[in-house]
Amino acid sequence: MTLQDDVSLLRALPLFAGFNDEQLRLIAFSAEALSLPGGTTLFREGAPAETAYIVVSGAVHFLKNGEEAGHDDVGPGGMIGEMALLCQTSRGVTAVTVGDSRFMVISRRLFRRVLMEYPEMAAGMRRTMAERLTEMSADLARARHALLSIGDDR
Repeated sequence: MTLQDDVSLLRALPLFAGFNDEQLRLIAFSAEALSLPGGTTLFREGAPAETAYIVVSGAVHFLKNGEEAGHDDVGPGGMIGEMALLCQTSRGVTAVTVGDSRFMVISRRLFRRVLMEYPEMAAGMRRTMAERLTEMSADLARARHALLSIGDDR
């Protein structure tokens, strides 16, 4: 994969929507490449989360307490663990590769360095995240209303 391919992959992710080409190139150039065979544990539930993974090829399956986690598998172009870039957290699930898989690994340290170098980007990202949280809150309110109305039908 070329640097431009990596930039294109990043550009398609909502977290990086407000980043310009220079900023995306810096992240893509500084990110670690990781290749794993199928059936390899990428991370374990409860482990500290310091990095986010972007699936370049292959897929990742999730387990919770050793059972199916109820999450869809994440394939090429998907991002896993974006909260690790923003704050200290731990992994909520175990992630296992499905087939040979390649990842772009972005550390919190790298992400913070880019935000420090480009404060306007941090402001844009804050706006994007606020919009996403507002949408999620509205979705949850609609789901709550729908669930509560089920009880009213009895």
